[in-house]
Amino acid sequence: MTEALDWPPTKADLERLYLVEKLSAAKIAKAYGLKYKSAKVAESTVLYQLKKNGIARRGAADHLRKVTQMMGDEWAVRYQAGESLKQIAGGNVDPVTVWNHLKARGLTLRGKVEAQIQAVTKYERKQFSGDKIERAYLLGLRYGDFHAVRHGRAIRVRVSTTHPAMGDLFESLFAPYGHVARYPRKAKLVEFEWTLECDLDDSFWFLLAKPAIIELENLSKEEMIAFLAGFFDAEGSIFLHNKAGRHNPEVIFTNTEDKVLYYVMKSILRLGFHCKLVWTIQNDDRKGITGYSRKGQVILWRFREVQRFLQLVPMRHSEKLAKARLVQQLEFRGDQSKSLQVVREWDNLVSQIRKDRRVFEQQARRKLHELARNSVH
Repeated sequence: MTEALDWPPTKADLERLYLVEKLSAAKIAKAYGLKYKSAKVAESTVLYQLKKNGIARRGAADHLRKVTQMMGDEWAVRYQAGESLKQIAGGNVDPVTVWNHLKARGLTLRGKVEAQIQAVTKYERKQFSGDKIERAYLLGLRYGDFHAVRHGRAIRVRVSTTHPAMGDLFESLFAPYGHVARYPRKAKLVEFEWTLECDLDDSFWFLLAKPAIIELENLSKEEMIAFLAGFFDAEGSIFLHNKAGRHNPEVIFTNTEDKVLYYVMKSILRLGFHCKLVWTIQNDDRKGITGYSRKGQVILWRFREVQRFLQLVPMRHSEKLAKARLVQQLEFRGDQSKSLQVVREWDNLVSQIRKDRRVFEQQARRKLHELARNSVH
C-alpha cells in the first residue's frame, strides 16, 4: 500500500481495508506503520479500533471460504493416507489452512514422529525387480501421464485418470511393490477423477526424472519396444476410420514434447514401419487450462503395418488391448460383411468404454460426497 494513512483510523478506512480489501489486522497495522514491542500488540490495537468503530470481526469461516468443499474433502483423504500438512498444502495454501479444514472434519493432528513412523512402516515396500524390459516399459509410462517425486525415503508415483483401465494398470504394475492408495478429486478437464499413488522403494529412483533422449537411444531393440509399449499405454490411441466405404485402423502417439516424439518416430522407422509427425495448436482455453500449447502426433496409417505394429508392441492397457484384437480381425480389402461385423463390435466396445468412464467418474463424485457427509458428523 503506497498511500499514507493517518492514525487513529477513520471508520471508512477500516471498512475499506478490512471488509473490502480483506486485509488482516496485522497487515492493517503495518499499513499504518504501528510500531510496538511485538506484532501482536499492534494487531490487538487494530482489533480494538475495529470494535470501537462497530465493525464486526470476520469469523474463521470467512478465511476458509476460498477453499471449496471438494478441496477440503480431498485433503482429508490424503491426510488419512499419511501425507503431512505441508505436503497437502503444496505451497498453494498455508498448512494452518489445511489443518483448519481437517479439524472441521473431525480429524486429529498426528505428531511428527507418529507421522514419520506411519509413513515408513505402515506398508511394506519391496525392491524393484531389476528387469530391464520392465524398467523400459515404466520409463515409457513416465514420459506420459505418470508422475514421480521423492517422498521421504520413498519414491511416490502417481497418476490421475478417468479410465478404470488405467487405474487397473497402475495397480497391476505397483501393487507387487507397495501399497496402492486411491482417492477421488475434482478436476479441470473433467468433473471428477481418481488419483492413484504408491510409495515405492528407493530402487525405483529411475522414475524420478524423465530419461534423457540420449539414454533412450542407447536402449536395446527389445527395451526400445518396451518403452514404446509404455508410452503408448500412456499416450497412445487406436482409431478406426471409414475411408471410401472401407474401415482402416490408425495408431497415434500424442504428446507436447518434441524430443520424445522425434525419438518415437525414429524408433518406429527403425522397426520398419512408415509414420509421420504432425503438429497442431491447442485452444488457448481448454476447460480452465489456459495458455498457448502445441500438440504433436506420431501417426501410423498403413493398414497392414498398423496390424503388425500392434502385434509387436506388448501394451498392457486393457482398453487398447481390446481394440488391438479387433483390428487384427480386419482384412485388407477383404469381405465387407466380415468387416462390418468387426465394426459393430468396435462400436459396442467404444460405447462400453465410455459407459465405464462415466461410472468411474460417478464413483469418484459419490465418494467425495460421502466424505463430505462423514466430515459433518
